[in-house]
Amino acid sequence: MKCFEVECKCGAVRLRVDVPRRGAGTRGVCHCKDCQTAARALGAQDLLGPGAGTDIWQMTPDKLCIVQGGEHLRVLRLSPKGLSRWHEGCCDTPMMNTLRKATLPFVGVVLGAPDVARDKITGPVFAHAFTASAPPGTGGPLKDVNFARTGLGVVTRMIGAYLSGKSGENPVLGLMDAPVRVLSLEERKAATPA
Repeated sequence: MKCFEVECKCGAVRLRVDVPRRGAGTRGVCHCKDCQTAARALGAQDLLGPGAGTDIWQMTPDKLCIVQGGEHLRVLRLSPKGLSRWHEGCCDTPMMNTLRKATLPFVGVVLGAPDVARDKITGPVFAHAFTASAPPGTGGPLKDVNFARTGLGVVTRMIGAYLSGKSGENPVLGLMDAPVRVLSLEERKAATPA
């Protein structure tokens, strides 16, 4: 089985992602205002790629292992019912996203800077989403690529996790007492790109 690791800037948190077969996940770049706002709120704009995109590996949580530092993970939400954006509490490195209801079998691991070994495992970026939110002149694609196919892949993997019983194999469930910070309207407005 192939796997890769993702580490926060200060090294306190390390995640391992198992990729047992092709199709176990999808690599996509999200250019939405929310991903840009979250990166700005955490002071992590340096992780945004061309077009202010966030490179994400989308999969089911049974393929995730928190190797070290789970106790350092925190949650940022842009609104009370928003996506859970997990980050390391000291250096504020974005690590992963889960749905607000963590029992739903989905996790998007933030890949950050290019890594040749990891990129051989994940393959190239398959999809670009919400490209209309990419700031002009920042090198982003002009239109969405494989957005619908990526969504279908996410739903198919989630259903597969339920049917196989793997939906309960979710290390994020052990982190449910992690501190949650919901941005105030003022904080969100200040972090939202113009």
